[in-house]
Amino acid sequence: MILPRLALLCLVTALTATTGPAARAADLPVRGLTDVRCPSFETLRLRYEKRFLAPMNSFSHEALSDLRAESVLYPFSGPDAVTALALFPQLKHLTLVADQIPEYGRLHESTADSEQAIAQERRMLGFFSQLGYYRTHDLNGRGGERPPFVQLIAYSIAFAGAGVQDVQTLLLSANGEVTPASEADSRPPAGIRFLAKRADGRMVTVDYLAIDLSNRGIQKIAGAETFLRQRAAEGVFLKAASHLLQEPSFSRFADVLTPAAAFVIQDETGLSVERLEANFDLTLYGQYTAPQKLWAHHASAQAFADLYARGKPAGRLPFVFGYEKAAGSALIIGRRRTTH
Repeated sequence: MILPRLALLCLVTALTATTGPAARAADLPVRGLTDVRCPSFETLRLRYEKRFLAPMNSFSHEALSDLRAESVLYPFSGPDAVTALALFPQLKHLTLVADQIPEYGRLHESTADSEQAIAQERRMLGFFSQLGYYRTHDLNGRGGERPPFVQLIAYSIAFAGAGVQDVQTLLLSANGEVTPASEADSRPPAGIRFLAKRADGRMVTVDYLAIDLSNRGIQKIAGAETFLRQRAAEGVFLKAASHLLQEPSFSRFADVLTPAAAFVIQDETGLSVERLEANFDLTLYGQYTAPQKLWAHHASAQAFADLYARGKPAGRLPFVFGYEKAAGSALIIGRRRTTH
């Protein structure tokens, strides 16, 4: 296969960050992630651009321009910043949330990655340029060493054609406020902020917060529920979330999103059909005939096939969205239903 050979050319290098205009004097000195060095990166980026980025930009112009989204919450994101940046090219603030813990230490000191971790990271970049999503077991290091998560986010931002200018660690307060960490603060970090510049010169802030979005996980973190509700208010994006929001153990987060989100854009693994139809006007794109076999036993998963069977999709999708499957890709736009 050509893909893995290209991916294996990549060399992952952490660089010392320069202090940009958005950095605060009190911030800790930051190492890493202001650039990427990979001899084959441009080849991988161009492949991703052809398969995903360009079609997503075109689709967004036709189907999503009325939303004018400048801030979006992307739960269960892993390190995938680029999909949201592609579908929402006008974004000023993207919030990624997942339960992977970033390597905070590598932001403040030089870190030598093992050959195994680097090789795994190379493979993942190659697969992502071809598939458009990360596999969870790869992110968790199954069958090998876990690759540096913060480096994957930086590469994802680069796939969108943006360059990281500065990186900050973040704190989450009990009232749901997120702020950059200061040198005097001893609280454990809650996430990482990437300040990036797009190819046209516009700045975009990409926050990653490490939050377990299960009922138990949200309850453990002071301020998490308030934070999620506030970030959801401008819009929510969901993709390849393994039907977690349709499980009872994630009902608390589903209860946060359902009344808060101004709009929801998702595949079949997001909010349930019942929640969507009760609260949003839906526009369907793509095709969807049956759940992926891993979730075929879920009644909530089958409900999306029924939704597509009785509905009339507004158009095809010019790109693969979510998990690849014989049933096709489903993209659902839910605009908040207003009452008069």
